[in-house]
Amino acid sequence: MLKATRFKRLWLVVALLMILVSVLGASFVQTNGWSVDIRTLNLVVADGAELYAKVYIPKQASAENKLPLVVVQHGSQHNLEMQDMNMVELARRGFIVISGDAFGHGHSTPRGFVDASMNFANMRYLVEYAYNNLDCVDTEKIGIAGHSMGASITTTTLKYYVEQEVRGLGENKIAAVLEVGYDPEYVPYTFEGVDGEYYADVDWGVIAGKYDEYFFRQPDVGNDPARILESQAALDFVRQADPDAQGPVEDGKYYEGTINGKDCLRVYYQNPEIHPQNVFSFATSHDVTEFFYTTLGVPQGFEYIDPSNQVWIFKQLFNALGLAGILLFLFPFACLVMDAVPFFGTLKCTGAFPPAAPALNTPKRKVVYWVGYILCMLLPAALAMPVMHYWVGKESFAPTTVTLWFGEGTTTEVAAWALVSAVCILAVFLLSYLLFSRKYGMDTNGWGYKISVSNFFKSLLLAFITFLAVYYILFVADFFFDVDFRFWLIAMRTFNANKTLYWLAYVPAFIIFYLVNSLVVEGGNRVQGMPDWLVTVLSCVANVLGLAGLLSIQYIVYSQTGTFVFNAMRTHNLFPFLVLVPVATIITRKYFKKTGNIYLGSFTIAMLYTMMQVTQVSTNVGLIP
Repeated sequence: MLKATRFKRLWLVVALLMILVSVLGASFVQTNGWSVDIRTLNLVVADGAELYAKVYIPKQASAENKLPLVVVQHGSQHNLEMQDMNMVELARRGFIVISGDAFGHGHSTPRGFVDASMNFANMRYLVEYAYNNLDCVDTEKIGIAGHSMGASITTTTLKYYVEQEVRGLGENKIAAVLEVGYDPEYVPYTFEGVDGEYYADVDWGVIAGKYDEYFFRQPDVGNDPARILESQAALDFVRQADPDAQGPVEDGKYYEGTINGKDCLRVYYQNPEIHPQNVFSFATSHDVTEFFYTTLGVPQGFEYIDPSNQVWIFKQLFNALGLAGILLFLFPFACLVMDAVPFFGTLKCTGAFPPAAPALNTPKRKVVYWVGYILCMLLPAALAMPVMHYWVGKESFAPTTVTLWFGEGTTTEVAAWALVSAVCILAVFLLSYLLFSRKYGMDTNGWGYKISVSNFFKSLLLAFITFLAVYYILFVADFFFDVDFRFWLIAMRTFNANKTLYWLAYVPAFIIFYLVNSLVVEGGNRVQGMPDWLVTVLSCVANVLGLAGLLSIQYIVYSQTGTFVFNAMRTHNLFPFLVLVPVATIITRKYFKKTGNIYLGSFTIAMLYTMMQVTQVSTNVGLIP
């Protein structure tokens, strides 16, 4: 027992060291060796709405040494850290960078509490803040950039300033615009009550994914995003600056000319990427850097750094190390609490361990096992689109089904899918038991579902304590180091009051899912004579292979035909589960071996994963202003 306790302490220390290295390393990279200051903004704007943002300011910036500014904007269902790549690379090169949570995302006010006209106004508020309050900003060199929805916000911001100038209400404060993963304005602006057509007299660039799932589809090139540079629309875009340009448009060529008597350029980049890859790409990072170097110049006091020289991936790797450290932290922390606190000591399995299912020693028994295994593997994948897109989502382009108490469209769909999958998998498992397995001597005591009332609530309490410990780590990382834990689409970050309430609303569905998942793993996949490592491997495969198959079908068909079998937004929402569900399987199995039941591990994982889900997506309604 003493040896086991020491082992758990060792793993806890390892986990905490991983987290420490993560926050220090990520902080070092994103601040360019702590030569960039990071400030947190909580702006109160129109109607009392709060806008949360972070400002990266190189220490050389001052009123005497003004530096260019770039405001960057994340896409839908994400938050400001999704622009890490651009924040890191631009800030280390001497640009002041601001990234904000859009309304309805992250820590900013939910969309339900802001006027609809403000939904895409957050970038404008950040530009105005910097223009009027940061004396270190070169107000002649302000650039804006965004990805997907963020690019739409970028377009909206540019149009606002163009209209202000056209109507004589103010100057256009924007010098350069870059849209990533979104079609630009191919035609001139028109404004109600104003005669004429107007092109934006700014430097304007586009980065298009060759395999983008949503944009860059023009009829004259067969709606094929890979051929967008051959389209008349792309040619019209570069002709805004260079009327003599001839098609097809050249990838990465700067087309120069004059608009309204002002020197301007247009550029269209194309990279071999899908839509979500735009924010995690060496090629796109190169193009973003090159564009702002070209349009805003090398910041004063800084040397030119080749756009191919990139360090953002190291921040991602450090962030990922912290993410792994958090996941490693869960089990040894809970074990030490159970060992040290007698109140929780009753959760440890001290009696007979739940027996495994009968061995696969007959052909019929093998058939029953593998048929049940395959059905449980396929059901979540088979139910994903019917539940998320057609039933809950009502065939909408993006998740929008919300109520006051379930105010996140994406989470509502994912939670419904998890719940329906759990019910169906449980039905298959119980039916298999009633029709076949009990005849072979399966003991329901091996399922790990039996628990006293007191231990049930103790399990809930310890899981919540573990969850609070994780949140404390996240808070320390954010407050002292301005980092969170993430890798591409998988992330953990702190959250506000609305997110807390929605965590409470959605967590029951995920608890049920992981309880059923653990029940099937421990009660069905665990059989006599099978090595424990093989049980874990088979369970992980079962929990991921169906989803992997669905995504493979989606992108194989897309690569061959240019069309999708399933709704693209929903398949993107499934990407994180390819990693998270197998990891959950491994962790819950460790808990099962300690407690002899399925509860503590399932509660812990459900609480953590629900947090990860609700903090990453849009809050469409909101309970608290």
